[in-house]
This record gives sequence, C-alpha cells and structure tokens, in this order.
Amino acid sequence: MKFEDIAGEACPFCSRPGPSLKYRFEDCAILRCHGCGLMWLHPRPGLEQLHKVYDEGYYQNKEFFQKDGNKLYGYVDYLAERINKQYDYQRVVGRVKGMLPERGGGPDGKPRWLDVGCGLGFLMDVAFDQGFQVQGVEFNRSAIRYIQSKFTYPVEYGLVQELKFDGTFDVISLFDVIEHMNDPADSLRFLRGIVAPGGVCAIQTMDSDSFMSRLIGKRLEDFRRTREHLYFFSRRSITRMLNETGWEVVDIRFVGHTFQIGDLIKRISVYGGWIEKLAKALVHPRWLLEANIYFNPGVKMMVYARPK
Repeated sequence: MKFEDIAGEACPFCSRPGPSLKYRFEDCAILRCHGCGLMWLHPRPGLEQLHKVYDEGYYQNKEFFQKDGNKLYGYVDYLAERINKQYDYQRVVGRVKGMLPERGGGPDGKPRWLDVGCGLGFLMDVAFDQGFQVQGVEFNRSAIRYIQSKFTYPVEYGLVQELKFDGTFDVISLFDVIEHMNDPADSLRFLRGIVAPGGVCAIQTMDSDSFMSRLIGKRLEDFRRTREHLYFFSRRSITRMLNETGWEVVDIRFVGHTFQIGDLIKRISVYGGWIEKLAKALVHPRWLLEANIYFNPGVKMMVYARPK
C-alpha cells in the first residue's frame, strides 16, 4: 500500500481530512485522525468480506497462530475458554448490577440486558444467573445456532441499528465488539435510543494509546487482526464518540483476562519464538502450564457510560 492512497481520506467520525499513517501492513494500513484521535483500517472490508470471517470456524480457528496474517481472526478454541471467560464476566456483571437503580425493567420485574455481539452466549448466561432478563444480537449465524441448541435466550441476527426491539434495556454491553462495527457512532446513537433512564452501557475494547499498545505497536494482536478489526479507540476517542452520540462516560479502567498459563505463553510467543521457549523452560513443575492466571497488561479497557 502506498502512502499516496490515503491522501484523500477523511476521518469516518469527525470528517477531518488528512489523517496520518499509523501502521502499515502488506495490503492495508491503520490511519489516525489528528482531530478526534480515532484510528481506523484502510481500506475497510465490506459486509461480504466480513461474512467470510464470521463463519463456523470463527470460534475454533486452528490456524490462529500461523504467521500468515490472514489466519489471525476469531479464537483458537472459544469453547475451551468458557470457564475462564465467565469467571471474568461475573466481576463485570456484579459491578454493573451495583450501578443500576433499584427497579426492574422487564415485565417479570427483572432488569433487561442486551448483549450486542453476544458470541456463544457466555456473558448472557452469567447475567441471567445474576437476575437479568437477557437478549442478544449476533452477526455470526453459526453462533446463533449454537445458542439455540444450548439456551432459550432470544437472539436476533444482523446489525443492531437495523433491528427493532420491544421496550428499553437497563444494560447494553459490547464486549470486544465496537471495533468490529461498520459504523460504531451510528450504532451507539441507536443504542442510546433503547436504553432505559439510569441504564448502563458497558464497552470493552482495546486502548490503542495505552503504554503497552504503543510499546508493542503493530505487533500487537489487536492491531494485526486486520480481517475483522475496523476501528481502534483510545480513552480520548471513545469518550468523544460516546459524548457526541448521547452518552456520558462515568468510568474507564483497564481489564485483563484469565488464561491458562500454557495458552498465555503461546499467545505472547507471536512476539518472538524465543519467548515461548524461555517461558516454558522457567515454568516448573510442568503441570503449572495448565493452571490459570489473571493477566492484565494494560491493553484492554472497560468503559462504563450512562445516557445523558
């Protein structure tokens, strides 16, 4: 990709022309707006290309760790991560629950939770267990089929801003989703219209301006997922976008994930094969490779917002 290819580009959010080239890859680049700080993929794939990514292999991508960047998408084995993911979700759901007013939003008196990009339903399952009436939205049809085979939670297929919902929701979550959206500002504006007064929006995404994100740069996994990540936010840019779409940010904090130690070592080995060899040599006894550890490198942020 030539630098001249971006000369006529303007920020897809604030429309400011003349972005800078942040990171260059073989057939695409990540650009940065000098105005709002938003970063985005150029060129961005269309819906037809995205459908090829969100298929049956998205949640069990056996080629995830291949050096070929086109193989870096989805999850190595999302089902195997269920227990660890739900352990982390319990902490977030408990915090959100404490932020809500003392009232029920659904017809059964339970507060309503909409999970946008609900994947295989693991977050909805945790929220349900903590007393929420849950509903999901998903762009991957195979994920919806999985949910329908395991749960009774209602899930709608498609882009959230093109759907119709009955009533409002007390909680709306977008966990590792907003960076995938074709038009995140339009989606946030739509979601503002279906949130209940005093409700909460919880967004998890990468902080592209954090110390670790800047230190690792284009080698960072989130930046290299160029088949699916269309936008890259900082605290500044996500706050501005939320503010201009009818939301008020009340808290932003770094969050980590619980990993099996062996899997964590394999993930960070993409930054150098020697890292995996050294880490495994230092781990004794060997069964510790199957133990779990909570790891927070200061890359992912959780943003909590309320409707203005």
